[in-house]
Amino acid sequence: MTAVSAAPIRVGPRRYVGPGQSIPALDGVRAIAVALVLADHGGVPGLSGGFLGVDVFFVLSGFLITSLLLDEIGRTGHIGLKGFWIRRARRLLPALVVMVLAVVAVRGLFSDESVATLRDDAVATFFWMSNWMFVAQNTDYFSQGAPPSPLQHTWSLAVEEQYYVLWPLLIAAVIAGLTALAYRRGVTLSQRAVRTAVFLLATAGIAASASATALMSSDGNLNRVYFGTDTRVQALLVGAAAAALLVRDWRGLTAGLEIFRSRWARWVAWTLPVIGLVVLFLAARIATGSAEEFRSGLLIVVALAAVLVIAPVALAQDGPVARLLSVWPLVGLGAISYGVYLWHWPIFLILNGERTGASGWQLFALRCAATVAVAAVSWWLIEQPIREWRPAFVPMLPLAGATAATAAVLTMTVLPVRVAPPTPEPGPLVDIAALVGPEVPVEVTRTPTPAAPGDLRVAVFGDSIAWTMMRYLPETPGVDFADFTTIGCGIARGGPYEYVGQELQQKPECDEWPARWAQRIGHEKPDVVLLMVGRWEVVDRMSEGRWTHIGEPGYDGYLRSELNRALDILGSTGARLVVATEPYNRRAEKADGSLYPEDQPDRVERWNTMLREVVDERPNATVLDLNGKLSPNGYYQTRVNGLKVRSDGVHPTPEAVEWLTPWLVEAVTTR
Repeated sequence: MTAVSAAPIRVGPRRYVGPGQSIPALDGVRAIAVALVLADHGGVPGLSGGFLGVDVFFVLSGFLITSLLLDEIGRTGHIGLKGFWIRRARRLLPALVVMVLAVVAVRGLFSDESVATLRDDAVATFFWMSNWMFVAQNTDYFSQGAPPSPLQHTWSLAVEEQYYVLWPLLIAAVIAGLTALAYRRGVTLSQRAVRTAVFLLATAGIAASASATALMSSDGNLNRVYFGTDTRVQALLVGAAAAALLVRDWRGLTAGLEIFRSRWARWVAWTLPVIGLVVLFLAARIATGSAEEFRSGLLIVVALAAVLVIAPVALAQDGPVARLLSVWPLVGLGAISYGVYLWHWPIFLILNGERTGASGWQLFALRCAATVAVAAVSWWLIEQPIREWRPAFVPMLPLAGATAATAAVLTMTVLPVRVAPPTPEPGPLVDIAALVGPEVPVEVTRTPTPAAPGDLRVAVFGDSIAWTMMRYLPETPGVDFADFTTIGCGIARGGPYEYVGQELQQKPECDEWPARWAQRIGHEKPDVVLLMVGRWEVVDRMSEGRWTHIGEPGYDGYLRSELNRALDILGSTGARLVVATEPYNRRAEKADGSLYPEDQPDRVERWNTMLREVVDERPNATVLDLNGKLSPNGYYQTRVNGLKVRSDGVHPTPEAVEWLTPWLVEAVTTR
């Protein structure tokens, strides 16, 4: 996203926009574009396609940048690449560097998963390559699970900056070729020929980019298409093609066509923006970002709709849509739109529902107010002063490169290289963050070790919470824990089920637990069995042909019977049973700060109530209140008495496991 000051533009017979001034209606377009992005990231109902606001920025940037380049060619006969790149760096780099360094400085306010790749993300951002970094990391832009990087939004800035580097070079190459051809023929290169060549170049690029999007779009390749410069450049080139087609007066960059002087043509110019706005609104309402939408041409349709708004309001500023877009609130928001886009994403992640206690419109308003305030300060203290700075002896392009390099070195110094945590021995290296969200069923068992004489043998069954406990469990003299946990599986069978807003199929391993557990118990014959399940019992699940969940009588009866079956199997050899309650969880928030169904406390409480009722009927079973231990205040807590006890909203941290171990040992050894 870029806020670009227009070159001198003559609009119709009545108005002239001079150097250093912007067209108010285009500021209004910027405001609408950034508002769509805010609405999408803030979870505003009915605007699932708000991410398309970025494409509006792309079209606007392509239109204005190409207009500037064509104006320079018309005045000087060539493109001053150095000056052009200096202007772009002066406009974009300072605020970007400050934002990234601020994110690095306050990284403790983000989740561990969000900042897991922050070092790489930051360095890539400084050099305008973050979109390809996200492609390399297989980042899922549309994922509703694992928290995203606080720099994920910089992908669009990278696409634009790559365009700013390559597009002037391509135009310069075209001009050089045309100039050589004209020289050989002994003719003067006409402005019309240059304009036509640029238009054809942009049109060819549009066709290639749109075709690549259509051919590459698939469920497995969706994010490659979304982040890729080659697939997203079509919007920038649509704006470029419009500029090449409509710009006629090179010196003044007169954008008004002669045809607009007739009454019927002016009515057309006034009507086209209405059509464009309607299409943009419908796209923002119905688009979801699916591969099928991209394959069907969603991006090119949105780009064409955007240019139907942008070009006419720039050419005929006395039209009704242009006047509407020129109202002061939109113009004001558009003027600081770069800062709003730059700062909004980390602010939205920091001001989440857990931290603020708000959700919905209340949280959205809080986030937007904070974003606008920070963006205004950024515009006043950083962006404007540097844009107006005109040093006499400072080489600006080397300064820009040195600034980015210095920021990158500082970031690499502050942030260490990410190293996988040590794995308890014996046992394979398994990254829990990679296996959960959604969780993949994986059974990981410790290599059986002979118990010392008199050691209490404890067999542990459960899902990834139990797996994490066993992974980080310190030495427990006198108690020998045998790990039979399975990541991603509880005792609820069948499916599919929904997790973090996504429909997932139940894995066969999860349905085979009765036979597997019976075999383990028969072979192990433990003294005590510790059971930790509940996460997969509180999700929405398909049962008997309909979606259901805990709290519905029929499904409650099924869960109760499965829990009894589990305890019958685990206690079949006479082992004492210890059954842990399910902790409150907060795996992820919806965009509006509200919780997904499986994280709602009332579901956890229903499960724990059922668990207590079933356990109370068994004289050889007791309840271990893990929920009370991890949530002593009666709600989800990331920290307890200053100790960070959750790593990702669900799983205990290594420090938490060490803290819990004496309590756990006491629970399994006390009769």
